[in-house]
Amino acid sequence: MSQENPEYVSVPVPAHLVPAVYAFIAERSGVIAGQSAGAAAVDPVLRLPQGEQQRRRDEWTVEDLRTLISDRRDSVQVVVAILDILAERPGTRVGYGDLAEALKLDRTRLRGALSGFTRVLKAHYEREFWPMWWTEVPAGEGRGSEFVYYVSDVVAKRWREARTEV
Repeated sequence: MSQENPEYVSVPVPAHLVPAVYAFIAERSGVIAGQSAGAAAVDPVLRLPQGEQQRRRDEWTVEDLRTLISDRRDSVQVVVAILDILAERPGTRVGYGDLAEALKLDRTRLRGALSGFTRVLKAHYEREFWPMWWTEVPAGEGRGSEFVYYVSDVVAKRWREARTEV
């Protein structure tokens, strides 16, 4: 970084720690990395981001979530199953691999379902924010990074309510 912009400083970081630094910065700033996400190897409970992004995820009402539950599209039903898992432990990060295993899906099919869910949200729900968070964290020594997913207490409570009424 040049010295023309005093808001930024250049900090040398060992290459293998760069993903951890990015994850730390994303978590601290409330930014959704990549939207990227990662593994349960990092502190499993986190401080949830505040501000506009949190509000937009928390604006999913019980009725909105019921609509998701009743949507028969495959990609939506995969996310419904993910939300069932995440709502059991709000604020706890669950890794991509752990979700694939719990759902008995291969990683490629899970990736396709999540991508499809994004398209469905934009086309049929006129939303850009999922009702859950994701971020990218280091996967462990020499294994790159992994996405982790979690929901806020607000979404978890509404999800459980929506599930009991369906």
